[in-house]
Amino acid sequence: MPGETTGTTLEQAKYIASAIRLIQDRLFSRHHGKSMSDKEKYLLKDLSISQFHAIMMIRKKKKVSLKELAAMQQISPPSASAMVNRLVEKGILKRNQCQSDRRKIEICLTEDALGRHEKVEKAVFASFVDLIEKLGPDTTQKWCAVLEQVETVFMQEEDIQEKDQELRSWEKSEKR
Repeated sequence: MPGETTGTTLEQAKYIASAIRLIQDRLFSRHHGKSMSDKEKYLLKDLSISQFHAIMMIRKKKKVSLKELAAMQQISPPSASAMVNRLVEKGILKRNQCQSDRRKIEICLTEDALGRHEKVEKAVFASFVDLIEKLGPDTTQKWCAVLEQVETVFMQEEDIQEKDQELRSWEKSEKR
């Protein structure tokens, strides 16, 4: 795969995507279940990377609706619902009725899952520290600079999407 970085834009995109996937898979499989009890390992043994990402997103936001989770994961609401069902069965997620809107169901992590997830997250970050130390400060700084540019592009795209949505809303209201 090295050497593919000088190919066409499509080849470069494929290389970047596969490198990102390699990093995710390596870190996830390397630390999945480390420093956990046998019961915790059993509960998490079939956890996919998508489910792990969903757990990370829910943990960060504290509570999300099914619709929000589907949007964050970029999957359909039925797929998100099936994922949530599996994670509820495993005791990782729970559903609560929203206090302000009784029709809305909020999804959050169980207390046990929160503790387990923190252990896995610490192990993953320790692995990132190890990787960064092996890459050295120059490569790490370059990597951070590239990721900052990626983040800037994504934020600009989100701004454009928000402005487009505002414009469409305004146009709809003007037609009424």
